Parts: sequence; structure tokens; C-alpha cells
Amino acid sequence: MGNPMTMGPCDAAAIVDQIDELIVNNGLKDGERLPPIRQLAVRFGVKAGVVRDALLDAQGKGFVKVLPRVGAIVQSNNGDEDWQSTGVDLGREFEGLMDQQDHNLFHVFETREVLEVTMVARAAERRELPELLRLRQILEDMAAIPISTASPKFAELDIEFHVEIGRLSGNSLMAALLDSLLRKLQPNLARIRWSENRREQTKGSHARIYSALVAGDAEQATREMRDHIRPAYNSLLDELRDPPPMNGENSRSQ
Repeated sequence: MGNPMTMGPCDAAAIVDQIDELIVNNGLKDGERLPPIRQLAVRFGVKAGVVRDALLDAQGKGFVKVLPRVGAIVQSNNGDEDWQSTGVDLGREFEGLMDQQDHNLFHVFETREVLEVTMVARAAERRELPELLRLRQILEDMAAIPISTASPKFAELDIEFHVEIGRLSGNSLMAALLDSLLRKLQPNLARIRWSENRREQTKGSHARIYSALVAGDAEQATREMRDHIRPAYNSLLDELRDPPPMNGENSRSQ
């Protein structure tokens, strides 16, 4: 067995599979508790944080439930698996449809807003604090990127933040649609100039959304999400207002 203090980074997805095997091999039934995180970390030869992430991923897949002051318990996921699979399939079909047609980008932004405002309210209503660990980690990763760095990772984490909220809503169909919409918008979002001021505004907005989720305040979460999305829509409008750039040759010929 590996030493969790000396092993390199471990993919939490691999630990999810081992947790699944542990449940099957030990014949654990619905409602039965899994060993504590530290015991699982020693068993799998990884750090406790990796196990914690894996349990949250397992919870997202529907075969584990993480409860405050209780730990991780087994839960049936047959029905959830079916719906998650349906959601993934629908998301792929929706993405293919979007690729086949030249959709009005403003309509895509508007659809995103409707979905996210609905989903963040659901996430606030049904959230349990341990489920927010992944969301918090994303925010910490974003904060760790130096302001001076024009990193595409910042935009990527921004999308991941919203996709995670979609997952927390518990509606796999809407989550799949949201993921497809955000991937469609990613090239446009990546063009946003992440100035120091804009990054600080984004981080502040994310922090307020996160705080509303922690408080379980659906109304506040809805307001914060709407205020957060609107600047991206306005940025697209500003881009359309500006005349297209002209190359040197055309400029000289005018």
C-alpha cells in the first residue's frame, strides 16, 4: 500500500472507482457508513484531501451521500444513474444541434441566464455544506493565479465554477444543457480581457454567490447570479459597438 505522504498527485476519479469497489466487495447496503476519510486515505495510499474530493465526486454520481457530522453513507443510484446518463446524452445532442446552426449569440447568453438563475436557486435550497467543498476549492484555485498572469486557466476555472453550481442543483438535465452552453460560449468568454479590476470584480461576485449558497439563501443567490452574468452580456454589446479593427494596409488606403 502506498504512503499518502510520499505519493504524487492522484486522480480523484481513480479513487471514486476504488470506493465503488469497496462498497461492492464489502456488500455495503443503502444507509451503511463508509470508513472515515482518514482510514480511506490510508487504505488507498493517498492524502485525505484526495479522498474528500473523490467522495464528493461519488456523491455527484449518486452512490454515496456525504452528511455533516455523520460521514459518507451508501445510497442507491440506479434511478439517478439513468437520469444522469439521459442528461449527458441530451447535452451532447444539444451541443451537436448548436454546432449545426448559427445561433444568435445573444440568445445563447439569455438562455444561459435563465438556466443559471434557476439552478443557483435550486442549489441554495438543497445544498449541504460538505457539497460546497469543490466549489470553494475552485475559488481558491482562481485566487492563486497571479493578477499579472493573462492565464486562460482563469477563464477555464470560471466556467468550472458555474458547471459545479449546475451539478449542485441536482437537476442533471439542466446541468448538461448548461455545460453545453458554457462550452459554446467559452471562445467568447476567453476573449474577455481579465484586467486586475475585472478579476477582482469576478472574484467578489463569485464570493457573494458562494456565501449565498452557504447560507442557503435562494433569493440572494438568484440576485447575485443575475448580477454576475449581466456584465458578460454587456461586454458582448460593447464589442459590437466598437468598429472592427482595420489592418495597416486598409488604414493607409483610407
